[in-house]
Amino acid sequence: MLKKIQKEEAIRELNDKLDRKKVVFLSDFRGISVMNAQELRRALKKTDAEYKVAKKTLFDRALSEHGIEYKTRELEGQIGAAFGYGEETAPAKVLVKFRKDHDSFKILGAILGDKILTEQQVTAMAKLPAREILLGQVIGAMQAPIRGLAAVLQANIGNLAIVLQKVGEQSQTV
Repeated sequence: MLKKIQKEEAIRELNDKLDRKKVVFLSDFRGISVMNAQELRRALKKTDAEYKVAKKTLFDRALSEHGIEYKTRELEGQIGAAFGYGEETAPAKVLVKFRKDHDSFKILGAILGDKILTEQQVTAMAKLPAREILLGQVIGAMQAPIRGLAAVLQANIGNLAIVLQKVGEQSQTV
């Protein structure tokens, strides 16, 4: 049983993580060995994320202090949270891969900004390409019409040059 001071410190730590996070993934880690949990923590650290385990009541308290209406007490199992501080999809990819390798690990949902995501949405999020790739695709799509216009204009100028050359050749022969 945690003492009041320990609970307050745990809530303060969770609040700090919630202040810095871009996304939080909630999971049930029952049946995961300490060695596998360390493996998960190391993989998440590479994506600028960290995994934290706390009591459901403490999670609920910290979430409510941030205005997030999500009741972890209603979730099944022992709750762990992966706090993502960098790119939002990277921790999702790590968690989905970990879930494939460890049957007892379950992704319960996520909090992205002020939106609550389901396990299916987290899985879909993990399939998205990285942010830089998405931005590159958007820029490529925006450049396509400009490139097409430039090609058409260049072709017209080229055709005009050919016509002028032919007219010049005909005027020399006459």
